[in-house]
Amino acid sequence: MSDESDSNSRSDLTPRSLDYTHLPDQTMYKVSLDDASCVQQGGEDIRTYPVCVTNEFKQLYFEMEPGATIDWHTHTPSFDEFCLCLAGKARYTLAQEDGTEQIIEVQPREFVYLPGGARHTIEAIGDERHEGLVTMPPEPVGRMELLEGAAPYDPDDWPIALWVDRKRDELVRKDAAAVSE
Repeated sequence: MSDESDSNSRSDLTPRSLDYTHLPDQTMYKVSLDDASCVQQGGEDIRTYPVCVTNEFKQLYFEMEPGATIDWHTHTPSFDEFCLCLAGKARYTLAQEDGTEQIIEVQPREFVYLPGGARHTIEAIGDERHEGLVTMPPEPVGRMELLEGAAPYDPDDWPIALWVDRKRDELVRKDAAAVSE
């Protein structure tokens, strides 16, 4: 095997005799959104599924019916967010310090990066339901409005499908109906 691509496919690159005793539990999980609980925001037009939380990140899947809007809100300064459009279209509007607005429209297979401290809104545009996947830090307080007592929900009440504490090597929560190994 002189070709480098051939050497990358070798099965002995990670020996089976690897000592796993120093690693956390090595269990994979599958989350079924069909069986997971959601949080409704803005009536029945917006559904958020808290899919997974670890010490390093949090992932949410959300659905917005055509014309639905996630109202203006401001993230805390260290709360960066990546949003992937899976279906439909959405308009993200970011309020800038000079009073202007930056507007980005996304469609499937496009990401939006929202920086920490961003005041923004999201609107489902077009005739199809907008579906998105959001990755963010696992901070308990992601919105400035929560600090001021003005948020429309309490994130402690959200039905997280899978919560893994990697530092303690502990499964904190597993929704038995939605999560399997």
